[in-house]
Amino acid sequence: MKKILYSVFMLATMVLAACSSDDTTEPAVKRGMVLKANVEDTDTRATITDNEGKWKFAFATNDMVKVGNDQVNGYYTFTNDGTVFASTDAKQAATAATWCAYFPGETIDLRNQSGDFADVATKYALAGATASATTGSDGLTVTMKAKVAVLRIVGVNKDDILDIDVKDADGKYVSGFTAKKNSADFDVQKSDTKVSLLSKQGAGVYYVVVPAGVKISVSNGDKSLYSDNNPMSTTKADGLKAGKYYTLTTGKTKGSETNSLGETIDWVQLWAGGPKFAVKNVKEDMTWTDATKTGDEYVWGANWRTPKFDEVFGEGKLNFTDDKETGLPTSVAGSPSFELKEQNGYLTVVFTGVQPGYTKNTLTLYDKPNTKEENHNFDFWTASDEIVDGEDKGVLFQIQAATWDKLYIYSFGKNTAHWKDKKFFVRPVLAK
Repeated sequence: MKKILYSVFMLATMVLAACSSDDTTEPAVKRGMVLKANVEDTDTRATITDNEGKWKFAFATNDMVKVGNDQVNGYYTFTNDGTVFASTDAKQAATAATWCAYFPGETIDLRNQSGDFADVATKYALAGATASATTGSDGLTVTMKAKVAVLRIVGVNKDDILDIDVKDADGKYVSGFTAKKNSADFDVQKSDTKVSLLSKQGAGVYYVVVPAGVKISVSNGDKSLYSDNNPMSTTKADGLKAGKYYTLTTGKTKGSETNSLGETIDWVQLWAGGPKFAVKNVKEDMTWTDATKTGDEYVWGANWRTPKFDEVFGEGKLNFTDDKETGLPTSVAGSPSFELKEQNGYLTVVFTGVQPGYTKNTLTLYDKPNTKEENHNFDFWTASDEIVDGEDKGVLFQIQAATWDKLYIYSFGKNTAHWKDKKFFVRPVLAK
């Protein structure tokens, strides 16, 4: 099933139709009917503050909706042929009845979800009922409402192990849904023994469908999950809102750590699995040789280190693309955005995270003034080195800006032109 999903749920209209045919063995009851279903407008309550995209739900070929009423034991199946939904077996009711519809089926298994963005729709429970009783002879109209919320779980460290389970208010493990017969709702299926809804390893963004509207608790094995760097485990009594998703992280993306000088240094992470940067440089410029010492010999002690170049630069990391019009470096999709900013009369480059869980995180690089006032250098040593023209050089991460007709960035990334005994800024990262 191919599903189209973007970053905010919005109204989508789904028209379901079926071809009618007469069954000569049962002349009093016609098979086949027209079913029109609308998804309730969830836009007003599906506000996402950390993403400007749209999350749109759409049906795809071979998707099914199950429909029943109190005059039949089971459910009729309507299948999407790519244009409409059709069921030649659905029978009109002998007397007026309330019809209920369920997507993607009458049972939904929430165990061992893939965590993939595209697979959310395969678990995205919708249910609805006709506004009044009808035989179905003139067709059915049903407004379907979301019955689930989505947890967007961010693994922040490369060695993270995710084992996500969800419990209800009674401490039972959630395992899935079953259609609530003759009701526009699902019953939550539960287990006394542990049920894993997601098992993954490593940094990344994973999506997990969970019940909405009921109190639940969420666990990652024996570790806490975090919402905006605050531990999160249990919802309020009314649970999560249907049609909305919530970002949780497996650890903090901001924090603080002491150094060997007795200082408490704030740190920030800009992407999943990335280094945890100190928010300021080491006070004094350093040579590459001194900047690459480790353990207790490091300038800030064993809690800190200087990162390798490929830890900080590359796809999804600090990165750039060439502007199509100017040919100058500009922010690239998937990597932290960056811009020149004047702060307290001093020019800086500010990076802002773009991945879920990181959009409130920023990293500031400071200017190392050149002899010419119109030139600006924002740099720090990395722990990498290279042989350049037969000479051993240290690798610098550097951004260069200049003021000609206007201020702009003209260079971004690796600089291997400097000897290891030359002094530059050092921006430590956490050693662990």
